Amino acid sequence: MIEIYLLEHLVGIAQYQTLAEAAEHLHVTQPTLTRSIQKMEQQLGVQLFRREKNRIYINKNGELARDYAQKILALETQMEEAVQALDRKQRIISIGACAPAPNLLLEPVLRAQYPDTPIKATLQTKEVLYRGLRHGEFQMIVLAEPLEVPKYCCQKFGTEHLRLSVLPAHPCASMKSVSFADINEGSFLVYQNLGVWEDIVRKHMPNARFLMQSEMDAYAEVVNASSLPTFDTNWASRFYHQSVNRISIPIRDTAAHMTFYAIYPENTRRIWERVLAVLNCET
Repeated sequence: MIEIYLLEHLVGIAQYQTLAEAAEHLHVTQPTLTRSIQKMEQQLGVQLFRREKNRIYINKNGELARDYAQKILALETQMEEAVQALDRKQRIISIGACAPAPNLLLEPVLRAQYPDTPIKATLQTKEVLYRGLRHGEFQMIVLAEPLEVPKYCCQKFGTEHLRLSVLPAHPCASMKSVSFADINEGSFLVYQNLGVWEDIVRKHMPNARFLMQSEMDAYAEVVNASSLPTFDTNWASRFYHQSVNRISIPIRDTAAHMTFYAIYPENTRRIWERVLAVLNCET
């Protein structure tokens, strides 16, 4: 079997053509390279180079051997990178959800239970999340619908309730609840990364105008300085501070109450049941 260092020496000598230059770039001595050439030629049973005074030229045999050596070295590099990437992925807890709040609820629980392990939380569509779960990119995902598939567990995560957030002077401020039809007009401040919630409000409020903010800090600033209505939820209010002057009004439509489900591999049931047991998602 030809050792990797011999392939590296072969490629280096073929590239630089003089032993002195090849030795300098490969950080070895010229006698070492001479022995490497001799060893490869002995193992292959053919000559790989044509030697002249102070020069060495690769022959047809050597060119073919060099081409294979380059491919093998590239595969070795790919193998190292793939194995290292897999190891990193195994040492990272990667979760994904189709709305922001489930990730926000999970992250502190995971950090408390696994303080030395990096946590990666991703907001994505249902299709991307499920594909990532099957390919091992996520250890657990949260969807807005149950998913019953072989070798995976589906566990209720909790129900998130969408609410209208307004100042006391707003016409809806005195109402105990509102419907999407009640507020299907005017302008609303909205945080851009809402996942499935954005689909819900756009579908049920087609006549409203949504002023999107891409950064949470900027969104919070604008909300505090503006009289425009916005939205919050029973979960989001735990993490995103809003002005004390604002009033949260429940939206009574069925679509404003979304039940989420955690999906994870069956062989990790005990791990995720322990994590989910700590959550209090119903308030």
